This record gives sequence, C-alpha cells and structure tokens, in this order.
Amino acid sequence: MMKYLAYMRTEFLKNLQYRANYWGSIANGIIAILIQQALWRAVYRASSGFSAAGQALTPDLGNIVPATAQMAGAGEIAGIGLGTMLTYAMMGRVVSGFLTIGQGANCGRKVRTGAIVHDLVKPLDIHIQGFFQNLGGALFRLVGVGGPLFAAMVLLGWLQVPPLKTVALFAISLFAGQVTLFATVFLCNLLSFYTKTGVGIDHIYSAVLLLSGVFVPVEFFPQWLKAISLCLPFASVHYVPVGIWSGIIGPGQVLESLSVQGFWTVGMVWMSRFLWERALGHLTIQGG
Repeated sequence: MMKYLAYMRTEFLKNLQYRANYWGSIANGIIAILIQQALWRAVYRASSGFSAAGQALTPDLGNIVPATAQMAGAGEIAGIGLGTMLTYAMMGRVVSGFLTIGQGANCGRKVRTGAIVHDLVKPLDIHIQGFFQNLGGALFRLVGVGGPLFAAMVLLGWLQVPPLKTVALFAISLFAGQVTLFATVFLCNLLSFYTKTGVGIDHIYSAVLLLSGVFVPVEFFPQWLKAISLCLPFASVHYVPVGIWSGIIGPGQVLESLSVQGFWTVGMVWMSRFLWERALGHLTIQGG
C-alpha cells in the first residue's frame, strides 16, 4: 500500500511545481463564480417576469449572497430556488477540480503510444496505481484551488455551511463520486485495448460531464433525460454530493441517494477490474 501512497504523494507535490498554472486556476475559478452568479440571477429574474431594466447583470461583489433572502420573489425553476441554485453552482465550482480526471486513468493513451509496457513491467497493479495517482492530483485541486475559493465565499457570506452531519455525508459522497468517475473513465479507456485506437472513446467523457449534473442539476433535464441520468452511474459523480450540500437532495432522500451512489461506485469498480483483467489479453503494442 505504501508504494501506491507514494504515487499519490508524488502527484500531489508535482502540482506544486506549476505555480503559474495554480494561480491561473484560482483566477479561472473566481471568474467562473462571478459569471455563474450573473447568469443564474438573470435566468431567475427572467423566469419570474421581472424587468431587468436598470439592473446590472454583473454581480454586486458586496451583496451577492445570501440569495435565499435577496430576490426571494424570484420564484423557483423545477422546484429549485435561486439561493439553492447558487449554492449548487458555487459548491460545484469548489469541487470541480476534485471531480476531474488526470493522467492516472488515461491508460488508453499509453496503449496507443506503447508506453504502457513500462508500467506492465513494474511490480504494481496499474489499475490501483492509476487510482492513487489520480487521487493525488485531485486532492491538490480540492485543497489548493477549491479550498481558497470555499474559504473566500464563506467569509464573504456568499456560501453557507450546512450542519456537520450534512457536511460528513457530503464528504463521503464526494469521495464516492471521485471513485466512480475514475472507474468509469478507466473502463472507457480500456476499450482502446480492443479498438486499438482512442478515436471516439475520448468523447465519452463529454457525455459523463453532461449527465453528471456539472452544468445544471438533473431537475433541469427533460424527464426522459433525467430518468436516464439517474439510472446510470453519472449522476453519482457530481449531482449527488453537491445536491446533498446544497439541499437539492433533501434529508429524506439522502440515504436513498447514497445507497444508489454506493451501488454504482462498487459496480463501476468491479466492472473496471473485470475488464482490466481480460483486456491485457488483447493488448497489441503499436509503438514504444
């Protein structure tokens, strides 16, 4: 286990070396939050028939949140109020780096280049190594980028911290979401062992992003698409943890949502392991 933890530590420390990229990520997060604030305020104002005349669409930095009191008459969209939607969007930005896949799951690229042979000769399980390597980078993005954004929004009163029980359930769900995401992407990359090319496979990740609720909660989807999303593992990646924090998933629905998420987490890990053990028999080295 220590050798896998070493990969996680190395990946975490490696991200510290790219300072320009780090500060760029912080700046990108701030800009994204301000844009989301302006966007959702405009959407809710328009949906309620409010006139936007004379009102700036750019957020007032000193009076953005709490939106639960501000613009209380903005109504709801798909049963979600403005304050809840802003919380969902802002927490989604905080954890977006953690729920992003790095190089650890991208074994498909190594298959296409032939570099995977260097991993196969090591006394390590590539599947487990990739998970810990990816987890190291994800933890850096959560602590190093998401942490400062979260602290700033709490101090400014833009984001409210829920009860400790909710925070604990959110943390459990967030980790399960990372595991599910890694297993899903790793599983998709294993298809390159059979297809010998990654053309088209990389685009599967776009579908994962859409159906996971990264852009909007699944309540905003058409009913048929919402049903598909909830029946697949993708909603377990982003929607469930952020939905628990924001309150979109109510107290009475949390245990059910966590149970479904746990099912998909275990299921996707099992499927990725199952296919990994059989994909090696189809490996053809095309480069080196």
